[in-house]
Amino acid sequence: MSTEPINYEAVIADLEAKKAQLDATITMLRALGGLGTISAPPPSGGGGGITGGRFAADAFMGKSIPEAAVTILQNTSPRRRMATQDLMDTMEKGGLPSSKYNTVYSILRRRESQVGDLINMQGEWGLAAWYPNHTKKAPVKKGVASESAEEATIPTGVDFEEDPAPGDEQAIA
Repeated sequence: MSTEPINYEAVIADLEAKKAQLDATITMLRALGGLGTISAPPPSGGGGGITGGRFAADAFMGKSIPEAAVTILQNTSPRRRMATQDLMDTMEKGGLPSSKYNTVYSILRRRESQVGDLINMQGEWGLAAWYPNHTKKAPVKKGVASESAEEATIPTGVDFEEDPAPGDEQAIA
């Protein structure tokens, strides 16, 4: 038997390290099972990073709304689409100032049409890389009229099928 006193500080430090490892494992298992949340801030102070699917309070400082949305979606585990409001809540917890719903939605829609790395499917946002077979709607180009648009601009009550013969003085009804 040893007569040395027990170093309780070392024992406590060792147990706390094991507790942190167990907490990280539990968080990972919850994320894999779809039970966790990515919007909660990390339990211990840490700056600017992503820990176990959770974003630090300053994780999105200096990022634009679309950059933050892409970062959030890239770090969801498993891959899951998110509603605009869920993205907004996570962005706020990650350090972005609050914005109106319509503003965020419009910015993400613009990113979807111009860059193409985001996709809105049934009201939820996902990454285009997750859906390689997703077909995009054909963009409507300005100045190019479609047949249906031409038909819609023809005034009613005017018959354009036959042109009046030259010198024919018929009034167009």
